[in-house]
Amino acid sequence: MAVRTFKTIVGVENYLEGACEKAILETSKIAKEELARCIQEQYYNDPSFYPNVYERTDTLLRSATYQMLSRTSSEIYIDIQGMHYRNGFSSWQVVSWASESKHGAEYYQTDTQDFWTTFIDWANKNLIRILKINLRKNGLKII
Repeated sequence: MAVRTFKTIVGVENYLEGACEKAILETSKIAKEELARCIQEQYYNDPSFYPNVYERTDTLLRSATYQMLSRTSSEIYIDIQGMHYRNGFSSWQVVSWASESKHGAEYYQTDTQDFWTTFIDWANKNLIRILKINLRKNGLKII
């Protein structure tokens, strides 16, 4: 690894923020993909439910996203603003039901663990390790 020399504190801060920004961006992309995978596995592939009364649009599946909040933080979330349903369902209601393993209505409840719990469990086990890997890839020595 190359040695860097800085002449000012601002130079150090800029370097660190830039490396952190890249690492957080890369980590956010991985987390977003994992959220989509959890939705696919826990909701769309729920073995206790198959929709016989409607055709799936994959709107919820495509709604997993992330955004950078600053150079050193991001959020991973479901973009309900980008969700539109032909049947007039509220995007917020669909996400709320799905986060409780309900499929389109209160009475379509399954015993499959909800996608949010699965995602949060994954995040708690993996995100710090993934962030450290990405910080190292961007030139920071992390122990």
